[in-house]
Formats: sequence, C-alpha cells, structure tokens
Amino acid sequence: MQNFQKLWKKIGPTLIIGFLAWHFSAVLTWVSPDSEFKQKIITPFISYLNYFGLWQGWAVFEHPRTYNEYMTAEITYNDGTEKTWEFPRMEKLNWVQKMFKEKYRRWGNDCVADEDTSFLWPDAARYIARTNNVVGNPPVSVSLIRHWIWIDPPETGLNKPLRTADDGADTLYTCAILPQELK
Repeated sequence: MQNFQKLWKKIGPTLIIGFLAWHFSAVLTWVSPDSEFKQKIITPFISYLNYFGLWQGWAVFEHPRTYNEYMTAEITYNDGTEKTWEFPRMEKLNWVQKMFKEKYRRWGNDCVADEDTSFLWPDAARYIARTNNVVGNPPVSVSLIRHWIWIDPPETGLNKPLRTADDGADTLYTCAILPQELK
C-alpha cells in the first residue's frame, strides 16, 4: 500500500492533469465548427464522447423556432373508449421530473414529430400501446398527433402571458394495434 501511495504522489497529478487535458480537448474539439482540421483530430475522441453522452449537437441553434410543439397520442381501446396520452411536456413537470424526462420530450418533439423520421411512427405507436395496455380491454389503434402554439415575436409578446391554446394540430400517423404487438 505504501508503494502505491509513493507512486501515486509521483504520477497521480500528472495523470489527473493529462485526463483533464484529454477531456477538455475532446469537448472543445467536438463543439468547434466543422472544418477539415476538426475531422482529422476528432477521431480519437468520438467513442469517449458518445459512451459518456458528452456529445453536443448544434441543431438547437440552427433555426430559431417560431412555435412551441408537443405530441399526444389518441388511444382507442377494444370497447371503443378513448384515452389521450401525452409525451412528456417540460412545462408540466417539476424540476426533478424534468431531469429524467427531457430525453423523452426530445425524442417526441425532435424525432417522432418530424415527418423526415416517419419510420419511427410505427414503433412509437406500439410503445404507447404497450405502456397503456389494459388487461381485458387492449388498445386497438393509436394515432400520433402533433400540436403547435405560435410564439409571439419579442416586440409584441413581451410582458404577456404565454399562449396555451393550440393554434393547430396534425394527425401524423394512425395504426391498428394487433394483439401480438402488445407483448
């Protein structure tokens, strides 16, 4: 044990500084603008950043949104009853729930709601059906619905309460749910 302590005193600070230099180099390289130089030096960092979830996309800065968007699903059960299921909405969660549900909100709003990723719709509908399955009254169909509320421009929206009524809604996808899909 004493040999380890002596060794750690010699090389420990160097290892820690080396790791911190590696880590900050990885993060700074990742968030830097795309360039030929970046593509050459990012390779050793990619696995590390992805494994620990430290990657960051620039999509949040690409196009300022002029609307707030959220997703719901309309579930129809075998007996004809219907239920509305909401994807997580940050404005309806407390701060602890927000930490754990943000990835699902992002999945719903940024992935499922996007028509370019329509290949996700059948799986999303089946997931919703499974999580809302009732013994003796299974879901028979699920509709994915995208809602939006326009954001007032700053010059007209300042000092006004946030708008909460939907300005529009689209049914993106409806599918029948087969009993074997609920397993």
